[in-house]
Amino acid sequence: MLFHIKSGFWLLLICGLAFLALWTRQNYAYRLREFFVRIKRRTGGVIRLNDSFSDDLESGLSSRNFDLISQNDNDSRSGLDDSSKAEVKRIMEQENLSFDKARFLYVERKFGQNGIAPDGTPLDPKAVVFNK
Repeated sequence: MLFHIKSGFWLLLICGLAFLALWTRQNYAYRLREFFVRIKRRTGGVIRLNDSFSDDLESGLSSRNFDLISQNDNDSRSGLDDSSKAEVKRIMEQENLSFDKARFLYVERKFGQNGIAPDGTPLDPKAVVFNK
């Protein structure tokens, strides 16, 4: 009986650890890629981002949800918008938020300035909105 309890405990522990490893692997993979890009940039190695996106990455303006590393290998644009970057950085510093939360707050504020509710519906009383 005691053997079955011990083996059940170890089986449950192994399954739990395997689940956690699979559940968090994308986050760790992104952080590892970001770490290697920063190391390559500091040591003069070749990275596949143009300089503007590299500067944005160094400034912390990237996350797993807003990935500058994997999708901008051959991007010829000049990085993120300067005024938006400055505003997101200001929100991050003043309100002590992560990049994703600061970006979300920035978009909500932009919505408000343009007459759009935080849920994306127009605030114009003449607007016609159909439900699904």
